[in-house]
Amino acid sequence: MIYTCTTNPSLDYYITLPEVKKGAYNRSDMEMFDAGGKGVNVSIVLNNFRIPSIALGFLGGFTKDYYLSFIANYPNIQPLFTTIKDNTRINIKVMDSTHETSINAKGPHILDEEFDRFKRRLNSIYTDDVFVLSGNIEDEIKDRMIALVYELCEDDVKVFLDTDRDVVERCLDAKLFGVKLNKYSVVGDPLTDAKDLVSKGVANVLYSAPHENSFLVHGDEVLGCDSLAGSLINATGSADSMVAGFLYGFIRGADSVDCFRYANAASLATCMSNDLGSKEKIEELFDSIEVKPL
Repeated sequence: MIYTCTTNPSLDYYITLPEVKKGAYNRSDMEMFDAGGKGVNVSIVLNNFRIPSIALGFLGGFTKDYYLSFIANYPNIQPLFTTIKDNTRINIKVMDSTHETSINAKGPHILDEEFDRFKRRLNSIYTDDVFVLSGNIEDEIKDRMIALVYELCEDDVKVFLDTDRDVVERCLDAKLFGVKLNKYSVVGDPLTDAKDLVSKGVANVLYSAPHENSFLVHGDEVLGCDSLAGSLINATGSADSMVAGFLYGFIRGADSVDCFRYANAASLATCMSNDLGSKEKIEELFDSIEVKPL
């Protein structure tokens, strides 16, 4: 089973308009709400692949039920969120013809007893299950989350991190299954950094950033993919889609080349869609993804 964890999910409020005029009255062309959060995005793309997952995290306040109503639209996602006292945040995504601007709220306070209840949700996780920890980890729970990562790795759970670089660095001794890097979490040259993480025990390191080539480092194998061409409609969730595509390939027993191709196809499918990439769009793009050794 794949478990995804988003410690600070959000209701995402999307607004589109021809252009944003600063300091002036703006009228939108379209508005919509959706369930946001990096781990939740991974679960949604896995759902699109018809792959079940369990979505973990913290939800609370007047936004909780509305959030869960969106998750209910995905039959392959089992929500196992921990209820908290504070409100789940609302983020605003403003998109015009050339840019996407995000305004992200800080998020709720997590009490110790709430984290204890969250941790008990993982009592049923087994050896070789996958645990994906995505998004920013609040300082108040960071130490406890890192300790949990070590416990899971000791039980031979495959832990994949797409989160703060500080968390990644502090979890390296756990021998992680995977790490997703981006331009904000990389240290120095991306490829050199990824190889260094693998030398410290990470089994797989993925890197992607807008308008840059992506790559995968897996042991001594280094695979690259040129910057993906296509009409950019929605970049939100493209990195999470890459993680989901990689995991889809992995659980199907694909080799590293095809895992990386699925990762890039899923990322591109999301960029070319109004929503997270569909299975049909990802499979349509899969054969066009060219992977080469670096």
